Amino acid sequence: MTIDAFEQQAPRLRQLALQAAAAAGADQDTAEDIAQETMLRLWQMRDDSRLCNPDGYAATIARHLTLNNLRRKPPLPIDERHCASRTAPSPLDLMVQREEEQWLQERIRDLPPTQNAVLHMRQVELRTSAQIAALLGIKETSVSTLLARARRQLLEEIRQQREGEKR
Repeated sequence: MTIDAFEQQAPRLRQLALQAAAAAGADQDTAEDIAQETMLRLWQMRDDSRLCNPDGYAATIARHLTLNNLRRKPPLPIDERHCASRTAPSPLDLMVQREEEQWLQERIRDLPPTQNAVLHMRQVELRTSAQIAALLGIKETSVSTLLARARRQLLEEIRQQREGEKR
């Protein structure tokens, strides 16, 4: 195939390569990369007498490159939340879990207002001690003290709750 003939067919061949890559499962960016690689390979084969059907070669090369690319990708980690559990929690387990969550929410609400606010900013809003101190107009050491007291009080109440369940 002459250079002029290749240049005339290149846009059509590139489009075929894009379509073949997308059909084989490549995303848009990967399909673009595969189309470019396909065009390079076709360019290298332009003088080969076997290139009598460039459309077929373009589609086949793109499909093979896409499959190779997909094989090279590491498998996605399985998100346990989306997997069907072999042993689904029983209704009783779900009820106990809800009760425990409600109990803990009540204990958190019962904390002194400043401790509750500091704990919320740290655990929910993921703010740093410096950010919390600036927002509340207190020292960073005070933030650490308030956090420690809140956590210690919650831990103590959890321990008492568990000891009461054992009896």
